[in-house]
Amino acid sequence: MARRLHDLRLLALALPLACACGSTGVGNPVTGTLSLAIVSDDADGDASADATALEPLPRGALKRALIVFGSVSWLPCDPDLDPVTQSGPFIVDLLAGETRPALPAVALALGGFCGFDAVLAPARDAADVAGRSLLFTGERADGVRFILFADLRATLRVRAADGDAWGRPSDEQTLLWGMRPRRWASPQELADEQPSESTGGTRTLVIDADRHPLLFALIRARLASQSGLFFDADRNGALDAAERSAGAIGSTAIDDE
Repeated sequence: MARRLHDLRLLALALPLACACGSTGVGNPVTGTLSLAIVSDDADGDASADATALEPLPRGALKRALIVFGSVSWLPCDPDLDPVTQSGPFIVDLLAGETRPALPAVALALGGFCGFDAVLAPARDAADVAGRSLLFTGERADGVRFILFADLRATLRVRAADGDAWGRPSDEQTLLWGMRPRRWASPQELADEQPSESTGGTRTLVIDADRHPLLFALIRARLASQSGLFFDADRNGALDAAERSAGAIGSTAIDDE
């Protein structure tokens, strides 16, 4: 009888340990991180393959392309879990290929993430974009300068494909959010607009919602439509041809704040 009681005690101790080894429920921590790099996708694309593709601005025509995100909120696939919010502002200089400060890696949620919301908000103290969330400048073929410098308030909503999730337990995964500022406006669209100002003999096309509402609205919409999310397969922080050809892994839309 004593030996039987001893065996029962050992079995009672062993059962919780055996269950814990295979558990993925609450109380068993999920390890791993998910990182996001916002990069410029500078590929011209194949116009013959897509007759509706927007003609990009020539290389060298674009001088500045900055976008400011006040926060990035990661959305767990499990609806019972709260979003994970990274507070900025984060100033993304697409031509320089840098984000100030860099977006930190986020700890994986159980079941991974199924999307994120990037909220546009004005930079607070950056000399080149203080008080604004978007800076888009360059020069047309005829020498006219163009500039869009605005406190645009909107949210870019990026979602994983149906049934997909980003990140897995015990994994480190990097996503590349490729934006295409050379496709925010076409050469013809810019050429069709009359310059707004002339200073010292230099003509400037100032794009805003009052003077050029259609072009302003097109550029705003293309912040989302001319972007794509990809896996950084080689983890080098750059979007290369192989990663681009593998296809986008999410969809992007823009909503007013």
